[in-house]
Amino acid sequence: MAHGRVYGALQRLPYVKTAPEILEMRFWRHTVKEKVMVDPIRRAKNQTDRLINYQLAKLASITSHVANEFPALRSLHPFEHEVVVLTLGQGAYESQLKHLRRVYSALHQCGKSFEIENKQVRTQIESADVMARCLDALKEVVHGQAPVLHDTAEMAKTLRKLPEIDLNKPLFALVGSPNVGKSSLVKALTTANPEIANYPFTTRGVTIGHIFIHGISYQVADTPGLLLRPDDQRNAIEKLALAILTKTKATVGFVVDPTGSSGTSVAVQLALRDELRAKLPEKAATSWIDLVSKIDVPYDRSTISPSDRALLATMLPVSTATNEGLAKVDASVRAMLQSVALGQNDQ
Repeated sequence: MAHGRVYGALQRLPYVKTAPEILEMRFWRHTVKEKVMVDPIRRAKNQTDRLINYQLAKLASITSHVANEFPALRSLHPFEHEVVVLTLGQGAYESQLKHLRRVYSALHQCGKSFEIENKQVRTQIESADVMARCLDALKEVVHGQAPVLHDTAEMAKTLRKLPEIDLNKPLFALVGSPNVGKSSLVKALTTANPEIANYPFTTRGVTIGHIFIHGISYQVADTPGLLLRPDDQRNAIEKLALAILTKTKATVGFVVDPTGSSGTSVAVQLALRDELRAKLPEKAATSWIDLVSKIDVPYDRSTISPSDRALLATMLPVSTATNEGLAKVDASVRAMLQSVALGQNDQ
């Protein structure tokens, strides 16, 4: 599944100034020098017009222009798109940018109303008064829009801090029900200190480790545990797991715990496996391996149906406690990651 969009846009979002920061900026104290004119009133009016337009240009650069520097949601990599929605809520990103653009609309309308008033004045003092009142009014608009500016700044800060999975690098994702041993496998298969990618919408982070093959780094991640239920009933953490599977080029390692210690029966775990394979037919055919974890733990095989026992027998057995089977799993994961890397290089 190829995605042509470039990832990493969230980490490059522009800085959004808050109302206090805007009100402290030096441009409010800017003055302009008008050419010497015979008519001093005309000179004063021109000076006021130029100051108003200067202030509006500066305010545009820190409101509407900044809003335009945010990428359109549809232009993001599909995985980042999904993470933005999970983090902020459906439609919140676009809505916040619309509010930011409206800040400048209010400022522009305010400034232009004083520009019109300035055309009617008849003395230098009146023109200077228009300018002074315009500055006060513009500052009042900024102050009144403080919540919008603050919320937009916080949104940008939150999105910039989101974990960055290298979507151009082959990724092996361990999936399955909760507590089946995915995190332990990541730690056993990868470097000594895997990273924890924490997302603001969940307390459960994603463990990301790295495997080095011929000096090249590849990613191995555990995904949040999935329950067997309809997608519209899934919580944010489950949707994150599905996003990793469906919105990236990740290869899949489905982990089954036959011991019962995870709290999910083998029958339910295998039903979840069938559901995911139906969602991902291409990956199921070419980029999928099945693992049976915790093989060092005794369990009652009579609780598992003969057909399910037969399916488990086709999977790679592994124990992170004793390292039994770990070498075979490691070799399979490395072979799959190298195969994906070769396929990407051929594209």
